[in-house]
Amino acid sequence: MLRARRPATGAIGIGAALVMILGGTTACGQGQAAGDPGFEDCATDPVSCNSGERADGGEITWGIDGSWTGWNPNLSAEYTVYTLQVTAPYWPAVGQFDQNADFVVNDAIFAGEPELINQTPMQVEYTLNPDANWGDGNPIGLDDFTYTWYARSGNGDLCKDCTPAAATAADVVSIEEGATADKIVITYNDEYASSEWKYEPVLSNPAHIADEQGLDWKHDPADMAAAETYFSQTVPTWSAGPFKIDDAATGDYAIFTPNEDWAGSTEVTLDKLTLKSFDSLESIITEIRQGTVDGSSPGNISAENVVQLVSEDGINFNVDRGPLWHHIDINVNNEFLSDPVLRTAVFQAIDVEEIIARTYANVQSDAARKLNHLYRNDSANFQDHLTATGQGAGDTEQARDALLDADYSWNSDGKLLDPEGEQVTFNYRYADGSDDRQTMADLVAFNLADIGIDVELKPFPAADLGPTLDQSNFDMVAFGWTSQPVIVNSARQFWASDAPTNYGRLDDPELDALIDALALEPDPAEAAEIGNQIAERVVQDAYQLPLVNTPVAIIATPELVNVRDNWASQQRALYNVAEWGIRAE
Repeated sequence: MLRARRPATGAIGIGAALVMILGGTTACGQGQAAGDPGFEDCATDPVSCNSGERADGGEITWGIDGSWTGWNPNLSAEYTVYTLQVTAPYWPAVGQFDQNADFVVNDAIFAGEPELINQTPMQVEYTLNPDANWGDGNPIGLDDFTYTWYARSGNGDLCKDCTPAAATAADVVSIEEGATADKIVITYNDEYASSEWKYEPVLSNPAHIADEQGLDWKHDPADMAAAETYFSQTVPTWSAGPFKIDDAATGDYAIFTPNEDWAGSTEVTLDKLTLKSFDSLESIITEIRQGTVDGSSPGNISAENVVQLVSEDGINFNVDRGPLWHHIDINVNNEFLSDPVLRTAVFQAIDVEEIIARTYANVQSDAARKLNHLYRNDSANFQDHLTATGQGAGDTEQARDALLDADYSWNSDGKLLDPEGEQVTFNYRYADGSDDRQTMADLVAFNLADIGIDVELKPFPAADLGPTLDQSNFDMVAFGWTSQPVIVNSARQFWASDAPTNYGRLDDPELDALIDALALEPDPAEAAEIGNQIAERVVQDAYQLPLVNTPVAIIATPELVNVRDNWASQQRALYNVAEWGIRAE
């Protein structure tokens, strides 16, 4: 068991100074040879930086700084950044947001953007690319949309005991062919009028594969659940993307070759793509140095990592805010933390600015505290709901006063006692393998010791992130959500009382009502207002403390072209993997 200790400060000044020397807002570097192409233009041209002509052929090995437990991101236990990355080369996404938050439809599957053909009830029409297929001779069609409806419905009558990461299809009433065979029409109930209808994830796993397993998923909810389990446990032989899997071991590696049946407009030039799991970014950098790995877009980067990268010839890198926002969540079913007064005091005692100064600011000197759960600080819809509450301020006096007013007390040893006289203790969980996560855990424990709470620090292997969250095996936990520029599904996924990914099991009827209202609001401006009411309510519940949009890195050897990061995509650099290649000489 690990106990609180205040982190040493000796290395922090070196890291902060280094980042400011590298350029303040972002850290950017490249190999020592003059003229090496790199990421120096990503700040001004994020959509097309590091672009160029590709050679015909070549292989890329890409490092992933974590592991995955299955192949089905429909499921809450597998909806992690690592699963989203390893499935990116074959997954049937509707489209992607680019670095300017503009939505780009997936032309391998669709002939154009979805169209709203009726307001009440809301009906959305999708026109398929006539060549859209699963890479095995089977076309993408009506059954595939229906399969995803059932899988993501959250309805036990359609998928028995299924736990979708988000019940994005909960309001679907029917899915039918349109006026022509290439058109699919989805009809929603009167409880759905989302302003983000265009971005719904309407495809996932291929229905014909479930049929081939003898599963009557259309009529038997248990068979539908069995199909979801099959897709979780089985390495895919199909692909709707630019690559298909030749060989893979769950949680370890996936080797891809071009999908010859892919119907996308971008020509694939690579002969082979390997995605390989590593237990740390340090290991990935070592492999890049040795020439066995070509790049990575890790979810975290430390000052020590930047030092490693700066000292290396032939490694290009860029550090900036990513899609991941780090936060601390509370399990409201804990015997002590079920009390919102205690939860509020806990968050008031935690000093977020100190956490940032001792971790994230070592890498990105202007890393700023995140002050809204749904909107980035530079968003036009941003409102600060946190500062006025004192949450995240490290104000132990405010926390102690609130506890005293609620009949908490302290014993002769200074330990916090609840109103019944029980000593308040709980655990704090986090993924190991990161110095910054350890530093943050130490600081949280130190802050809470100042109000008399003994916190047990309990790290877990990074590969166990999904199961740890899915089983709510924590009292407090630090992790990151990777999100897109959308709020409707995010709000439901994070906080709806019936959402499997509401890992701390918050149950707030007023919050649920706001989330339902958001799904019924077709006007984006009005939806943004409701979004801010939701964020404010989450603050009042003292359920989740945002920390920062985590600085992330894109790292690649100079030979890689069209490889760049994308904060707006959950797949990060893999969002445009079809365009990747070896730079033409």
